[in-house]
Amino acid sequence: MVPEILERLEAIERKIGNPAREYLGVREAAEYLGLSKQQLDVHRMKRTGPAFHKVGRRVLYAIRDLRTWMDTYRKETLS
Repeated sequence: MVPEILERLEAIERKIGNPAREYLGVREAAEYLGLSKQQLDVHRMKRTGPAFHKVGRRVLYAIRDLRTWMDTYRKETLS
């Protein structure tokens, strides 16, 4: 599962990498994290999701904040 997620993240980073973007909209951020838009919306409403920026009516996520949030869910194997 982890290799699949990393592969997906690398593919998304390649898509958004030229020029490198610092912020993503809700749909792009959800895809980046491997979540549905609805799941990310729920996390935002419950304040359990990544930090976000509100610009007018738009919600934007900094890529560094998405990575930081994902790092909080990192688990090490016990072997």
